[in-house]
Amino acid sequence: MRQITVLMIGLGRIGGKFYQQFSGIDESRVKIIAVSEPNLANPLLKDCERRGIPNFPNYEQVIRDFGAKIDIIMDTSNRPELKLSVRKLLQETNNQHTVLVPMIVDYLMWYMLQDAEILPQAHHESIGY
Repeated sequence: MRQITVLMIGLGRIGGKFYQQFSGIDESRVKIIAVSEPNLANPLLKDCERRGIPNFPNYEQVIRDFGAKIDIIMDTSNRPELKLSVRKLLQETNNQHTVLVPMIVDYLMWYMLQDAEILPQAHHESIGY
């Protein structure tokens, strides 16, 4: 079975739930290779440290450092300008391997979580790519 490597941008309310779900999957299947959480007081960073998952508060640095070693970027900030910036950086670095999960897929995956609460979506005009 192929291992999928994941970079998680944001470990807040949504990202934290995804982090916990991904962390519960055997690393031979899904491996979080890095996170980008600028809030250094986020309690999940202690778990990251315990697991040996590095935190890069600046997401641009981790994308440049890890490059095509990242299969999937899971950005749960749901800030369209951040997703646009990540897409531009992937282009600039000629990274044609890494996939940035579109916001609509974030929602789809969220709906699949057993204990996921309802997320307000009114503030997102477009949740596509």
